[in-house]
Amino acid sequence: MRRAWQAWTKTAASFLCSLALGLTACGGSTPTGSADGAGAASGSGNAAAGTGGGIAGQGGSNSGSASGGAGSPAAGGGAKPSGGGGGAGPAQAGATGTAGTLGGSGAGGVGQGSSGAGSAGVSSGGARGGAGGAGAGGAIEYPVSDGKPTVYLAADSTVQTYSASQAPQQGWGQRIQEFFTNDVTFVNKAIGGRSSKSFIDEGRLDEIEKLLKKGDYLFCQWGINDRYMSDPARYTNPATTFRDYLKQYVDAARSKNAIPVLVTPTPRLDYSNGVFMNDFAAYCDAIKAVGAETHTPVIDLQTKALAYYTSIGYEVVERDIALDVLHFKEKGAFEMARLVAEGTRELSLPISPFVK
Repeated sequence: MRRAWQAWTKTAASFLCSLALGLTACGGSTPTGSADGAGAASGSGNAAAGTGGGIAGQGGSNSGSASGGAGSPAAGGGAKPSGGGGGAGPAQAGATGTAGTLGGSGAGGVGQGSSGAGSAGVSSGGARGGAGGAGAGGAIEYPVSDGKPTVYLAADSTVQTYSASQAPQQGWGQRIQEFFTNDVTFVNKAIGGRSSKSFIDEGRLDEIEKLLKKGDYLFCQWGINDRYMSDPARYTNPATTFRDYLKQYVDAARSKNAIPVLVTPTPRLDYSNGVFMNDFAAYCDAIKAVGAETHTPVIDLQTKALAYYTSIGYEVVERDIALDVLHFKEKGAFEMARLVAEGTRELSLPISPFVK
């Protein structure tokens, strides 16, 4: 009698699951989850009958993603196949999940932002994650400071503040305040010779994190010193470790309800066949990729600066802008700061109205 009752209960549960989510969501080979702008729904595992993650679609232009925990092999578990939830964004795809062998549980991400439907994230070795729900629309809502927001700068010598005795050398971090109203304050923590790795290893990101408050900002410019393969204390691979370190800055800011902003590096004075060259292309690409993956604003200072160099010509850059192949005179620091302020305005951040 007990076995009959258990069999009837299992059949009824399966029927209800099929009605609510579709057959594939109840253990099919191409599982998906679905959700409307405010609700949540179950995803699924793969053919091994693991269960998938639910999705909270909150309306959005960006998709979130989260990794589920691995279940046992018998339950369809594996190596954390994650369902990347596509948010309701400008036709952005959901984040790619990590590899999964059999299914297991995977949480869908949270969508946020404006209009357009995201597509399902896909585990690289396991089941398909749930598709993002249709968002309710509207721009991304960034945290707003309860008082005057502070912008902390984490970067290298091209941003660092220099003393009067070191003139004419300047970094753009010591000129950036000139392009903003007094409604925002800049604190320059940039220091020469550091990379995204060594800055963290020395505890400098931890120091900034302790100071961050809700609605503050962390502007990070890295890539210049990350490229020195001969120096393991600073080197990061733009395809792997550099991206991992950048994400630590993003996570540190968001852990304090602050806003991270990634900045591509300033250019070297490399002029070849009438063209100013981007000597940090792989790092610039990595910064943009991390920005897209983590939905972090990016100021493409490299591209802006190269366009500015081209507009004024090599002789003027050499005479007025560049101190050497990498660093800046006062005019160069001023112009780089101007371009950062311009990029800030373009991002429509809460501090964007404070750009003069």
